[in-house]
Amino acid sequence: MRLLPLDSLRGIAALCVVIHHCLLVFPSLEPLLFDRGLPITETRSWSAALLTLTPLGLLWSGREPVMLFFVLSGLVLALPFVSGRKPRYLPFATKRIIRLLAPSGVVVLLVALALPHVPTESRPDLSRWFALSWTEPVTVPLVLQHLVLVHDYYPLNNVLWTLDYELRASLVFPLLVVVAGLRLPIVAAIGLAAFAAGVVTTRLVGTGALAALVFLPHFLLGILLARHRAAIVQRLAALGGGRRIGLWLLCFLLLRVRWLVPLPGALCDLANGFGAALLIALVMSSAAAQAALSRRALVWLGEISFSLYLVHVPLILGALHLAPPAVPPALVLAGVIPLSLLIATWMHRLVERPTIALGRRLAARLEPDPQRRAATADWPPAHR
Repeated sequence: MRLLPLDSLRGIAALCVVIHHCLLVFPSLEPLLFDRGLPITETRSWSAALLTLTPLGLLWSGREPVMLFFVLSGLVLALPFVSGRKPRYLPFATKRIIRLLAPSGVVVLLVALALPHVPTESRPDLSRWFALSWTEPVTVPLVLQHLVLVHDYYPLNNVLWTLDYELRASLVFPLLVVVAGLRLPIVAAIGLAAFAAGVVTTRLVGTGALAALVFLPHFLLGILLARHRAAIVQRLAALGGGRRIGLWLLCFLLLRVRWLVPLPGALCDLANGFGAALLIALVMSSAAAQAALSRRALVWLGEISFSLYLVHVPLILGALHLAPPAVPPALVLAGVIPLSLLIATWMHRLVERPTIALGRRLAARLEPDPQRRAATADWPPAHR
């Protein structure tokens, strides 16, 4: 299995998140696109249907790409475990912690240093999401909580909530690999029980201590894809054209479910996770899809996807706060997208690559065996 197309898929998803947050700035679009979205029963205009119910709607999705990130992370992180490498816990956790905390920490520090000098007056012409961003004063405890990803929410850079759950999953990832190696009904039961526990404690009890359990099925789906990838690819590749088209349609419906059925947000996330897993499986089994995703521009987008994800919200907020009120927000945002790509490219070169190398060196020092030390220094590839 080639990972390059999946990296490109992650890059496309990150760009979709950028577009989503750009559109979220406009008050007329915020109710339609934010969090659960408006299902078809509450959508009564052709423009709303175009934004949500057509394949074009995938281009400005916000929540669905995050579910894809979780499934992809489960797949990529599981590869060394299912390919016979069997990483030791401490080197694995060391690389993963540095991979997540170092780049995000650099962005947090830059935002914390710049924010006191940014005029953050209210903009009545912009959305509530924009109005509630960057409203808390920058304090040392707040910055420290962002740096180690232990805050309830992340006002300096709100996309960090996903890294919080990625980090929690990473710290117990070897256990998740063991769980995914059990019989499929048992794996499903454990995943759904964890999902239910996360929903109950978060929605009913009111504590976020177990909130990460809501996304445990997504990581398990990724691990299952890694463990059974050969059989999945073989079975899907053997299907006829009609059945494959049907699976692509099912994938689309699962990824668009929050605009089709008035379900609770957590159930929409779960359906999106299955849609993301199906999308990955279809890409892995399609030579045409892999060829399309191997184009140079998409490969580059995949390389910078993590940095793009980290920098785009501060750039959106900063540009709108700093722009003269007479400049239309749409014009400002049209410039933010290429600027985000440029800054992400620099950050990937200046921050991501050195921190990946640092994590590998530190992890290699924790390996007692020279052969395993060499393997640790080479694995995993530079994925999110």
